[in-house]
Amino acid sequence: MDYTSSELAILSAMNWLHLLATVMWIGGVFINVLVLSPAAKESLEPPMMMRLWGGVMKRFRMMVYVCIGVFIGTGIVMMYMNSAYETFDFGDTWTLFLVLKHIFVLILIIVGIYMLQSVFPKLAKLAAKGPSPELAKAEKRQRVVGAISLILCVIILAFTAVNGAVSALV
Repeated sequence: MDYTSSELAILSAMNWLHLLATVMWIGGVFINVLVLSPAAKESLEPPMMMRLWGGVMKRFRMMVYVCIGVFIGTGIVMMYMNSAYETFDFGDTWTLFLVLKHIFVLILIIVGIYMLQSVFPKLAKLAAKGPSPELAKAEKRQRVVGAISLILCVIILAFTAVNGAVSALV
């Protein structure tokens, strides 16, 4: 399909914002799970670690929620403007991986909200009381949910790569 220069500019801007939100959220997950969490656990006592995490999660929470809004807004515009969405053929590789990607994104959103609204607040309350078996359980839950988030991110990026490759070959 041929695009006018204004359509190309709008579609490019939407794609850029979509990619920027992806980099911000997935990059944040990688940094939090692989760098910040282990470093904080090694270096800080539980109350100080939770103070640090409180500041990090306050900022990360807002960023994640803004990214979700950007995904939805830009995704709707890109679907409307991209002719590939006109013939949603589930036998088509591009469509299959796009649908799978969006299912995994939805799961990531649910897991992210669970982490931000349930796991972390419970962990913060327990850490304020000092070391305990309950705190150790909560820390383990944070690590597990973080690892699940990281795995989901990797899968989403893999599906995105497949879609990019299929688009390039069409």
